[in-house]
Parts: sequence; structure tokens; C-alpha cells
Amino acid sequence: MNALALQFAWMYALSQLKLKYRYTFLGVFWNLIEPALFLAVLSIVFSIINKMDIADYAVFLFAALVPWRYFEKVVNACMESIVGGDWLLKKLPVSPFSLPVSRWMQATIEFSFSLAVVFAFYALFKPTWTSHLLVLPFAILAWSVASLGAGLIAAVLFTFFRDVKPLVQLVLMLLFFSSPILFRPDIFAEHTLQATLLQWHPLTYFAALFQKPIYFSAWPSLTDWCITTAIGVGAVAGGYVLVQSTKKHFYFYL
Repeated sequence: MNALALQFAWMYALSQLKLKYRYTFLGVFWNLIEPALFLAVLSIVFSIINKMDIADYAVFLFAALVPWRYFEKVVNACMESIVGGDWLLKKLPVSPFSLPVSRWMQATIEFSFSLAVVFAFYALFKPTWTSHLLVLPFAILAWSVASLGAGLIAAVLFTFFRDVKPLVQLVLMLLFFSSPILFRPDIFAEHTLQATLLQWHPLTYFAALFQKPIYFSAWPSLTDWCITTAIGVGAVAGGYVLVQSTKKHFYFYL
């Protein structure tokens, strides 16, 4: 993907953001309000299941919930990007990479507002700030790279198989409810099936990049960084190869 394609993706992402919030009252501030409301509901319900104080659980939950919702938003937005931008591909010499990348950029801009909610809850319920928070930019990068890779793959699959959308959403839902985002992994006894599944769950390591510095005041382990980096780079490489090898057939499916 060359510089011209990146420039087009950036301009297209900004234009889509303006259209999205053009007739709204609160505009981009919905990215502050919506996650806060979502947090309030989940905190009340799952703090009971986790046997935790609501304020304590809110910090734990939001640590990984916000990056997960960013990941989910990128995958869903990228999935329909090529099909939704068919008029651009047919009328202009636009790189097909520009369409999912622009959706990724748009979601990333919105994600930056959601991060403000994370720090607001952190300051409200856990006033002790530690140096471990310095790793968060690298944690965001790991989630961002993985989301772009998954989005590229989903975009190609949806272009050729329109019925793949509910399957992708089902996989996302399964990943979310089976990961240690809603509950602490230590609520399961060691060596149980649930504990074993969490140990091998890819989101366990992505969640740890936020949960450890924010909730546990600890550094993510080398294993956390290695696994998330490998998954993210592998997803982007796989998505790039998939788009590159199939883009000549897009026109006939749009």
C-alpha cells in the first residue's frame, strides 16, 4: 500500500466521520457516553458473578472491555468496507486496501475518545497511578495491528461470501464471552477445563496488556507481548496477502 493510497484512506476516513456525526446532537461525544453506560450495566451484573465490589470490578472490566470493543468495531466496519465502497473501486483507480484501512482509521479515532472514559474511571475508582501505565501506548498498538489484520481478512471473506457476516459476528461473540474480559480467570480452580481454555485463549494475552498495568499495577509478561505481536503481525500479513491475491476478482463480485 503506497503513500497515495494511505492519503486517500485518511481523507476518506475523515469524510466518513463527518457524515456519521453530521446530524447528531452529541457528535463524537457518544464515544464517551456509550462505553460508560455499557460499563454501568455490565458492572452491576458481573460484579455479583465475580464476587467483587462494583467499583473494583468496574476498573477490572473496563481495562480490557474498551480495547475489545475497538477490535470488534474495526472487524465489523472493515468487513463491509470493500462491498460498501464498490462505487469507488469501479469509478476511480482506488487501491482496495484503502477501504478497510479507512474504516480502521475511523474506528481508531473514535477509540481515542473511549480511552478518556477509561482514565476517568481509573481516576475515580482507583486513584493510585503507577508507572506501569506507560506501556499502554504499546498495548494499544498490539490491539490495533490485530484488529486491522482481522478486518482485512473479514473484508475479503465478505466480498466473496455475503453470508459470512453472521458467522464472523458469532465468532466475535464467542471470543468475548469465553475470554477473561468479563470475569477474572482465577475464579476457576486450577487444572479445570475452564482454566485450561483460558490459558490457551488468545484474548487472555491481549486483555493482559491492559488489565495488568491498569488493574493489577504490574507489567505485562514477555509471553503476553510475544503472543500478541505474533498474532497481530500474522493477521496483517495474512490479510495483506489475501487482499493482494484476490483483488483482481473483486470487480465481478461487487
